[in-house]
Amino acid sequence: MIGSAVICLPNFLGNLFGTAHVRLEGSELVLQINGQDRRISLADVKAFPQIRKGWFGGTYRFDAGNQSFVLRFLSRKTLPALESAVRSTIMELADTRIQNIYQQFETAAVRQYLRDSRVSALDEDISSLLSLYKPLQAESGCLSAKRLQQLNILSAVQPLSSTANEIRQRFAHKQMSSRKRFFDQVESNPLTEQQRLAVIRNNDRNLVLAAAGTGKTSVIVAKALDLIDTAKAEPKSILILAYNNAAAKELRERLEYRAEQLHIQHDRLPEIQTFHALGRRILIDAGITPSLSRFAEDRLALESWATSWFEQAIQHSERSLKMFIRLLYPAINPFDFKTVQEYEEYVRDNEYRTLKGEQVRGYQELLIANWLYLHCVDYEYEPSYVSKRRISAGFDYRPDFHITGTDIYLEHFGIDRAGNTRPGIDNVKFQNEMVSKRNLHTEVGTTLLETFHYNWVEGTLEDILEQHLTEAGIKLYKRPLDEVLDALKDFGGIAEGVARYLKCLQAIRVEQLSGDEIFSRLNAHNIANADEYTDLLSAFHNAYKDKLLEEERIDFDDMIIRATTSVLTGTYRSHFSHILVDEFQDISRARMDFLNAMIEKGPDPILTVVGDDWQSIYRFSGGKLELTTRFEEHVGSHSLTRLEKTFRYNNSIAHTAGMFVMANPEQYKKEISTHQIVASPQVYLMDDLIDGKPDLQATTRQIVSKILQHSPDASIAVMARYNYLLQDARDYLDEMCRNSNITFWTFHGSKGLEAGHCIIIGLSQGKLGFPNSRKDELVVEALLPSLDPYLHSEERRLFYVAITRAKQKCYLVADAAAPSVFVEELLSPSFEVNIVSERFSEKYRRLHKCPSCTSGYFKKQSGQFGEYYACSSGNACPTKVRICKDCNSPSVDTQTHSVCNNEDCASKLPICPLCGRPLHERAGKYGKFYGCSGYGIPDDRCSYTQTINERHQ
Repeated sequence: MIGSAVICLPNFLGNLFGTAHVRLEGSELVLQINGQDRRISLADVKAFPQIRKGWFGGTYRFDAGNQSFVLRFLSRKTLPALESAVRSTIMELADTRIQNIYQQFETAAVRQYLRDSRVSALDEDISSLLSLYKPLQAESGCLSAKRLQQLNILSAVQPLSSTANEIRQRFAHKQMSSRKRFFDQVESNPLTEQQRLAVIRNNDRNLVLAAAGTGKTSVIVAKALDLIDTAKAEPKSILILAYNNAAAKELRERLEYRAEQLHIQHDRLPEIQTFHALGRRILIDAGITPSLSRFAEDRLALESWATSWFEQAIQHSERSLKMFIRLLYPAINPFDFKTVQEYEEYVRDNEYRTLKGEQVRGYQELLIANWLYLHCVDYEYEPSYVSKRRISAGFDYRPDFHITGTDIYLEHFGIDRAGNTRPGIDNVKFQNEMVSKRNLHTEVGTTLLETFHYNWVEGTLEDILEQHLTEAGIKLYKRPLDEVLDALKDFGGIAEGVARYLKCLQAIRVEQLSGDEIFSRLNAHNIANADEYTDLLSAFHNAYKDKLLEEERIDFDDMIIRATTSVLTGTYRSHFSHILVDEFQDISRARMDFLNAMIEKGPDPILTVVGDDWQSIYRFSGGKLELTTRFEEHVGSHSLTRLEKTFRYNNSIAHTAGMFVMANPEQYKKEISTHQIVASPQVYLMDDLIDGKPDLQATTRQIVSKILQHSPDASIAVMARYNYLLQDARDYLDEMCRNSNITFWTFHGSKGLEAGHCIIIGLSQGKLGFPNSRKDELVVEALLPSLDPYLHSEERRLFYVAITRAKQKCYLVADAAAPSVFVEELLSPSFEVNIVSERFSEKYRRLHKCPSCTSGYFKKQSGQFGEYYACSSGNACPTKVRICKDCNSPSVDTQTHSVCNNEDCASKLPICPLCGRPLHERAGKYGKFYGCSGYGIPDDRCSYTQTINERHQ
């Protein structure tokens, strides 16, 4: 029974200095200061108050809540009575106080998964409780046995910051046991231990990392049904967010089917929506009736409007037209490349087309060609020179430009002010060739005009051109704008520019970039003409927004952006206590802001996200992978669960695909185990040759036929990076497809799908090769979400997605003469790929390696004068060589003769002096020797031998 009022008055000095008098009323201390009462509950004190008696009276110290109180100059006679009464009251409160704190602990950490947000406050309450009552544990009769037990339990878990993980493990272990039947039945197969943990863990933030085929959907379905089955949440308070409509439909059907198996009614199921659908509903609930723009659902309508806008912007403005032409291709400086290989790959994989539609080798030549066209100067690009004299061995001299109808030629020399050349060019040789070209023009009597790389760097290239041509007597006229516009349309420049700027618009919208932010990103990526690109893109973006306002419409980005604002401003109040997000690896910044708003303004919801950083392939639509790979940094403390057992594919596919994607250190490391175990590699690498000639479609048909011979009912997927390859394959296999289970998927479109056998085609170098390394998308790349620095990182993940669609076997079809860099990487024995074609052997690759560049290989071509070999690097390397008449291998010309690349070619072997046949190296009992190739020929056998030493002598 809490005692009646006890009062402690101030002494003489206390009255003099205005010290409060203190009284105990029930369970409250009342401080009277200047006639006003301040009440403090003894249930809030953190320790027993302390008294001290001194010459000038008593001092009373106590802590309550977050405050400390020190009362001086109190009556030494009445203070002990107050102290005793307060102590007794605190003791009487012990039972209730211990029980309350223990119940808080039990609710937060025993009956449910301990959330990070609960740890600090609960830890503080437990610490205060222990500091107050733990000294009483030794005093007999002070506390009941039950309260002592609870106090001991709380003492054992304190501090919670250190024991939280152990507490969570105990909770998970109990749930594993008590919910075993549910976990065994919730899906068609019992959940794995990792899947069960993903369901059990309900921290404030939960990240479930899953490799391909490890059951991400199963976790989402099981978690939602577990919350309902255990009554931890009402269905209407659970929100499941899917990436797109197809994924939402699949999740909804799966959830409904599994609910039926567990006898859960459909009206007891949670909501499954896309981000856009949720955004639209929030706007409606907030009193905003959004009408979707036709641009959001009709790509052709958007392209038509954009084309019209650009045409109107440039057809009446010479400045705008020239800017559009100048920005049509990114300005690449050859001197910026660090290696020869980088430059060669750039030239190989990118093309520049002039206003006349011809292809030139570099950006500066493009500028010159377009300037000549815009000033009505007829020209030829890389024409044959009037003299057949060669400047260097193996190549006829072809000047860069010839002014039609004159003897005037123009050379653009790639040197800086100091005479230096770009990486990979022999400076001395280049300087000598410059002198030789000048001398040749002098000898022949033609006029050579010269421009230099440094003219472009210094911004004087066009002025120099005008000066040279005017002095040479060439009349310059401005070509009419309508002719220029027609030329742009004719070679596809308008369409190409519109396509690129629509991609830029999408990036600007999804990243919510202002004009300053556009410039900042372009500048950070060293994009030349960043200011002009910013002006153009800002004007285009503003025109798009104005069009939406004019039509009173919104697009998909607006749905999310405006819904986020509605949540933050309180015009919409979220009621979701659990938010589950699928395919989190592809979430955009705008969607993450949306989620954060729902969390900040919601009823303290739990967020669980499920994704696979190895399958993040939608950066072009705003996917921000770092939100997954750096989850702690961007989202906060969390519980992490890895799903690492797959039921889709075998250990061979798992090893090859996993090792390949984890080469990037930015990806999470996962130890994938598989249900299917095979003894030999099931990833096959083959070339695309049929009867010695490239025929990708016939090769694909041959593989399909062999699969169907062994397994007539097999499911087969033909896969490629680009649609055009699939269309060609579909057309070629049309008849076969009618009677077989054959499908055609792009790499992106294959996400979430699977087939018994996958045939992956198009694994070659080049502009439309794989990985895609075109530089003409640099502006788009700069505006998209940041990308980790590992080379081809997103394309690497895309290849992982493609390989892991296969359940049994995966066939990689590549051009052996120009293989993808990914294929070259897979040639390492550590990947355990079954290399079917000998053309991928080191010997064959060495035989066909082009000696003039870093990454090219010789491919057989047909021309006007028959077959020959050309380098696969295309524009980057114009090398062409003969076909050896003895072995059909590449044969490289020297100054005096042609030398076959094949070490075993008959033209390189010693000749038998008896019969004239080639001698071949052999190994015998006493070492190596040469033996006649006619040794095994019936009726004409020659057994001549020659020691290696004799040969060398």
